Amino acid sequence: MQRVLPAFLALLWAAATTTSAHAQGGPPPEAGRPPQRDTVTVGIGVGLTTSYDGASDYRLIPGGTLRGTVSGHDFQLNGLQLFVDAIPNDPQREIDIEFGPVAGVRFNRTGDVSDSRVAALGELDTAVELGARGSVGVRGVFNRTDKVALAVTGVWDVAGAHRSHVISPSVEYSTLAGKRMFLRMAINTEFVGKGYADYYFGINTAGSAASGLSTYNPDGGFASIGGNVLATYSLSGKRTGWSLFGIASYKRLQGDVAVSPIVRDTGSPNQVFASIGLGYTF
Repeated sequence: MQRVLPAFLALLWAAATTTSAHAQGGPPPEAGRPPQRDTVTVGIGVGLTTSYDGASDYRLIPGGTLRGTVSGHDFQLNGLQLFVDAIPNDPQREIDIEFGPVAGVRFNRTGDVSDSRVAALGELDTAVELGARGSVGVRGVFNRTDKVALAVTGVWDVAGAHRSHVISPSVEYSTLAGKRMFLRMAINTEFVGKGYADYYFGINTAGSAASGLSTYNPDGGFASIGGNVLATYSLSGKRTGWSLFGIASYKRLQGDVAVSPIVRDTGSPNQVFASIGLGYTF
């Protein structure tokens, strides 16, 4: 998987460069198509999530959303991971290619942990993850406003926490549902390096003695599969103004991660997140 990601992203970049150059020398936009406008949507709300990856108990946290388009470049915040598309949009193309940097943080078990056995393993450091995301999408599959895309995101911890990679392939679908509602759905998976699996789900001898959990030395690989839905509803009925948003996601841990004593004995492989809030589009 580590060899596939760089090749896939390189192919996306080459295809995007060729397509962009062709578009610049091509015919003018079709008449009747609305011009693309800059928009920024900022939202704040409340979220419900597990207290740490693999936990079975939940807690309330601040939730929010951030997405938009500036000078033809899309950006969006997925959880605590920000993506900026380096390739300008071209609404006239049926094939939409995205490629750009990703930056995020991971706070897994960096604070209070409710389960005493997992807490006895000690607090972990915050991971700072940098990488890239690429996708190839097709517009107008079922209606004029929708898009189906295949995407891959790959990040690496640069802060010295898990010191490993997370690769996330996904299938995504987005569409307008009427004049006021926007929907985005995705099915995604995660493949992690051994460093990630060991840092978050492994238990050494000292940790076993402190927590009472069995020692465990996991390998990396297939770590989860799940899906998520984002829905926004415009209260103004326009591209700008107030809106409501809701986010729901579910994933089930897989492989060595799922059978860790941290999950098997004290938590659950089923992980749910939900958030609702109010947003404003400028």
